[in-house]
Amino acid sequence: MRYITTLLFLFLYTSVYTQSTYSIATIPNDLKQNANSILLDEQIVVDVSQVEKLNISAKSVRAVLNKKGDNDVSSAIAYDNDTRVVSIEAFVYDAFGNEIKHFKKRDFNDVSKGDGISLFNDDRALYLNYTPSSYPYIFEFIYETESKSTAFLPSWMPIGYYWRSTASSSYTLKFDPNNKPRMRQMNLDGYDMTISEGPNLITCRASNIKAIRYEAHSLPFQSIAPYVNFKLDNFHLMGVRGYAENWNDFGNWYRQNLLDGLSSLSPATVQEIKDLVANETTDLARAKKIYQYVQNKVRYISIQIGVGGWKPMLASDVDKLGYGDCKALTNYTKALLDIVGIPSYYTILYAGDDEIDISNDFVAIQGNHVILGIPNDEKIVWLECTSQVTPFGFGGNFSDDRDVLIVTPEGGKIVHTKVYDPTDNLQENKADIRMDASGTMVAQFQATSRGLQFDDKYFLEIKKKEELEAYYKERWGYINGFTIDEMTFLNDKDEIVFTEKLRLHIPNYLSKAGTDYLFCPNVFKQSQYIPQRISERQQKLHLSEGFEDIDILSITLTEGLVFNEMPSDEQIENKFGHYSIIFEKLSENQLKYTRKLLIKKGTFPPSEYKNYRNFRKQIAKLDKTKLLLTQN
Repeated sequence: MRYITTLLFLFLYTSVYTQSTYSIATIPNDLKQNANSILLDEQIVVDVSQVEKLNISAKSVRAVLNKKGDNDVSSAIAYDNDTRVVSIEAFVYDAFGNEIKHFKKRDFNDVSKGDGISLFNDDRALYLNYTPSSYPYIFEFIYETESKSTAFLPSWMPIGYYWRSTASSSYTLKFDPNNKPRMRQMNLDGYDMTISEGPNLITCRASNIKAIRYEAHSLPFQSIAPYVNFKLDNFHLMGVRGYAENWNDFGNWYRQNLLDGLSSLSPATVQEIKDLVANETTDLARAKKIYQYVQNKVRYISIQIGVGGWKPMLASDVDKLGYGDCKALTNYTKALLDIVGIPSYYTILYAGDDEIDISNDFVAIQGNHVILGIPNDEKIVWLECTSQVTPFGFGGNFSDDRDVLIVTPEGGKIVHTKVYDPTDNLQENKADIRMDASGTMVAQFQATSRGLQFDDKYFLEIKKKEELEAYYKERWGYINGFTIDEMTFLNDKDEIVFTEKLRLHIPNYLSKAGTDYLFCPNVFKQSQYIPQRISERQQKLHLSEGFEDIDILSITLTEGLVFNEMPSDEQIENKFGHYSIIFEKLSENQLKYTRKLLIKKGTFPPSEYKNYRNFRKQIAKLDKTKLLLTQN
């Protein structure tokens, strides 16, 4: 009888637990504003009370208001040889909370978590391929996982991305009091959030978080969204015990456990490298020769196996096979430099356009990429070891201006990568233009690009002809029907300058104005960009990249056309940069047109967005300034 009663209790408990009490009609209107989806209820419990075991139990209930909100639904869990999925299920409800579907573990697809570029990848995932039949709907996702690694603790991020609001979210972290996690709280001000701590428990709660609207020229989302990170000083990574209280300790642990013993190379390779640099007289010249050797010998292939995907493959295997991922190619390049006594630093960073820093005050395994740093006097020369075309010492926008972690013989250290001044990122256009009375223009055009503008152009030399034609038609989309008769490129990797030389034929460039013609002298740099209008802007204005453009055009009219009255020169200068155009009439049929634009990198209060938008509107208008041409 006791056994039957227990079964009945369990049945009733399960029924109550899975029965939905959610309804979209009860959601406050302010949570629906700017939202494609709403997190109705999130409960995450993380247990790291044992240093070699991480248990995660989680439930999330999300109301999906429209098709865009489908992307906000969590319905997949990754696992590997170190992590197993204990349980997983999902429920779908209609807008009133009536159950539509119930998916059990057997209904989830079990697939390799390949990314399409990895040669080796031992990650797998259980995911649910659900297509809704109507909107809105409610999706509930419940899972539990166990892992033997505690190096990565889940962050609490109660609002996952733009256009998502949150009604309720909780995160509970259970731990051993002798190994209390460290915590980093970011961007919590202004939200209804609480964090309470006990002897072996940390609890985070949030409620009624309105959706963050995407606004052009904002800081990266992780710089504005509320979240809390956690880490253990004592941790395990794929069976490797670790301890890191500061970055120096972490660097020593990283080197000893993940890097040492991987750099041996064959005697033949050692001799080859010594012979390669025998005639070079400086460390930097020898390093450059070795970098070019690596670029010619190996190629990048992602490899996501080993100690949590963090330990490089052997340098000897890279040497033999001719491929590797960022970890392997960086370690291989370092091993080659070691042969000739050139010191270098294995460097961990967050790569990408967003310029995310490795946190200086939160010591934990971070980053998504690895590069190599070579100390050179007081500076460090950075090498992107995965690229076969990137110049020596040039990382571009992928790794510039951010805090990174270098692993030195003395330990780990946070340093900052190269910062580009706007004038470093220069594109200078020059053109010799001839215009006849039919409105046909022939232009000899040359552009030289440096710094981050080099980063935007040097890929052109490997493009096919049809790809290049499409590129230039998009770049000069405001010009109708031009053809490119000649096209040559010069990629100077020593000076890091990319030069484009083109001969263009542009028919019907002039527009008729009675018996006269209208002519826009700004042929190759008409800015058409005006930031969108945003009422009641909330986010700071962030200009992520500074640059300078200089255009100098020599224009000659033939067959009786002459320049009439010249427009006035214009100049604008403000906190965002400066702009100027100068019209210099050399004769009745000759004109020199000079345009300069400099945009400064920086972050400004939200109130400045309107001023920046007006600045770009002025530029777009002045860039289309026309001159009157008459028949002589």
